[in-house]
Amino acid sequence: MARNIIDLICNSCSCSKEEAQEYLNAEVHYLQQLQEAEDLREEDIETACGNLGLDLDCQEYFINRLAGA
Repeated sequence: MARNIIDLICNSCSCSKEEAQEYLNAEVHYLQQLQEAEDLREEDIETACGNLGLDLDCQEYFINRLAGA
């Protein structure tokens, strides 16, 4: 699924795969920081999708990443 996410980010942001990976890593890192601070909310994951130009259907990817899957 990560490969598909990268392709979706590339399409929505008109960027290279390397840039898309960096954007994705930054969003995941930010969400992990919120989780560690026990301040993670559902809308934070929605915002991450929006920041990357992803549909809300991609929330599961972030949830799985935060769960360590």
